[in-house]
Amino acid sequence: MKHLDVERIERILAALEENADAIETTIKLIGELKRSGMLDALLAMAEMGDEIFSSLAKPEVMKALGNAMMLVYLLSRIDQDVLIALAEATPDCIAKAREATHEDRPMSIREMLRLITSPEMARLLRMAKALGGCRAGDA
Repeated sequence: MKHLDVERIERILAALEENADAIETTIKLIGELKRSGMLDALLAMAEMGDEIFSSLAKPEVMKALGNAMMLVYLLSRIDQDVLIALAEATPDCIAKAREATHEDRPMSIREMLRLITSPEMARLLRMAKALGGCRAGDA
């Protein structure tokens, strides 16, 4: 028969008494996790820990996560009002662009001249030029 370590048992009982509120809260939390089904999900994840980690450690997954984080950073740098305006205008702009592609007749020289001298084309060319200068470190 194994020897009872009375001092150890007393230390454990003292720790239980000292942390009774926290222990009760932990028991309630575990009960809620069990009722909601989350406990089973957490246990399954713990059992699959090595498999999950090795899947996440693949270079393509790490690169995808890095790219996703960079996209989130990029979006956080854009003024929200600008994004809202772009989001609201995009469906109409796409519809107009699609309509323009359905016209099969060739443009006349006069139409081309009117187009390339329009304020819209000037804005587009300025935007393209500015975007062309936005290489890493140039902005």
